[in-house]
Amino acid sequence: MICLDIKRIPNHRNAQVAISNVEQSDAVGHESLKPAISARFALGWQQSLLCVFFALFFVYLSYIPLFHSDIWGHVLYGQWILEHGAIPTTDPFLPLAEGVRVVDTGWLSQVIFGAFEQAGGVEALSVVFAVVVLCSYLIQTRVFYLFGKSIPIAMLGTGISLFVGFSRHAIIRPEIFGMLCLSLLLWILVRCEPWRTRARSFISPSSARAWPIWMWPAAGVLFAFWANVHGSFAVGLILLACHALGQAIEVAWRTSSFRAVLADRDVQRWAILTQLATAASLLNPYGIDLLLETATFGGNPNLRDVMEWFPLRLIDLEGLQICVVIVMLVAIMRHSRERVRATDVLLLLVFGFAMAPTIRMIAWFAPIFAFTMLPHVTDIYLQCRERFKRNAAPAAADEPARKPQFTLSLVSMLVIWCAFAFSPISQYVLGGKPRQREQIYSNDTPLALADYLRENPTDELIFAPQWWGEWLLWEAGHELPMFMTTNVHLAPSQVWRDYMRIARGSAGWEQALDRYRVKTLVVHKELQGELARRARRSPDWQIVYEDEDGFVAKRTEG
Repeated sequence: MICLDIKRIPNHRNAQVAISNVEQSDAVGHESLKPAISARFALGWQQSLLCVFFALFFVYLSYIPLFHSDIWGHVLYGQWILEHGAIPTTDPFLPLAEGVRVVDTGWLSQVIFGAFEQAGGVEALSVVFAVVVLCSYLIQTRVFYLFGKSIPIAMLGTGISLFVGFSRHAIIRPEIFGMLCLSLLLWILVRCEPWRTRARSFISPSSARAWPIWMWPAAGVLFAFWANVHGSFAVGLILLACHALGQAIEVAWRTSSFRAVLADRDVQRWAILTQLATAASLLNPYGIDLLLETATFGGNPNLRDVMEWFPLRLIDLEGLQICVVIVMLVAIMRHSRERVRATDVLLLLVFGFAMAPTIRMIAWFAPIFAFTMLPHVTDIYLQCRERFKRNAAPAAADEPARKPQFTLSLVSMLVIWCAFAFSPISQYVLGGKPRQREQIYSNDTPLALADYLRENPTDELIFAPQWWGEWLLWEAGHELPMFMTTNVHLAPSQVWRDYMRIARGSAGWEQALDRYRVKTLVVHKELQGELARRARRSPDWQIVYEDEDGFVAKRTEG
């Protein structure tokens, strides 16, 4: 309310002028309160929920602990490359593999890990992991959104991908860069494959055969980068080859003519794209040797004793997940009206059978399974939506849709800021104390045991569990000579057999230690129970340090 003192105004005309001026200024004031931000930045409730989900997901990823796994070997390799300005030709941290050629399939990702650790400490490794994994799932969500222009469909696809690959999502290693590249490749495919958005309500016949021109250089750059960060670039090549072969099968089925297959434009484009990606992947320090190493790596006999290379068993957690996936596949195919493409069948068969001999392939099967299922999920979603509209009450059906609101945008921005502020990455921008190392590493990381080895160094060979090898090198000292590390594929077959004999506490374990002149024995009490019992009973070994994780035994003199 505006109050004026009429007594102070000389006459009535002046009073009217004053009131008019005040009303104009008040109108101007109200005009200045109108939002100046474009309406496209106003979010709906579905978009706000998506922001909240990924903000919480980022916080969760940021606090996944660093495990005593091969991540430390990759960090050591990366720092070695940065220090020497070259890629190692043999393993600099595995003395018993001296002379064995190293084909470092992830040298670039190792350099990234090493550089970030040097710049920001071990906390920076968690940041790199959280950011890369978050970007991978954000890209996948965008890919799934393009299937049906629907946020619920996008979240369904992301949920399927997360569920199927749940056992692998917390692994911090160069694999995360491979997953980022696979997500980018799926983005390219969904943009150059209009039939991926072939759900009846969204298909655009005018663009049914359009391929964007940028797709060709983008695919080349992607595979050139992918081949240098992780050996999973072979997954991308297989993915493209399945598309080329699937298109050829469909043309052959439709025309029954081999000549028609060769003349089909889509078959030619998929074949050329596969060849382009293969040629781009040769832009690496090893050339075609990288392809050969990637193709033969899984056949190394030493890997058969490593857990993540075990075959898939239905009684394990991964096996139960796959059982659920099979039920999901049957249910989706039962209710979908979409035609099953030959490409989708090939992808499911190839990557499904690839999981059978090694459970680590689940990581790559998960997004590809979601990618092949989303057209059918989109169709089922549309069926459910149409049925709901038919059964809905007329009053409810006539209700206007909720409009996007700037309030939801502000709330979403607040949630994103809070996620940033509560994550470890904020200390590099906002300051603050870094986390204690007990908070950074997993609970079963042998911190105290590594402290003992650092305070009591030795120049002689140390036998320790291979999964602790690089961690002990990292924490206790790079110069410690380790009997075995997680690079088990580099160990000569005799050395690996001797390692397994010792690690299991089998007959002849002490003779094997004598053969390599090992005088320091590090034992994991839970996973190497038989070796722990035999070492305790042997008069030739004396325990000099012990905690809840393991113990260190020294060979007695005489």
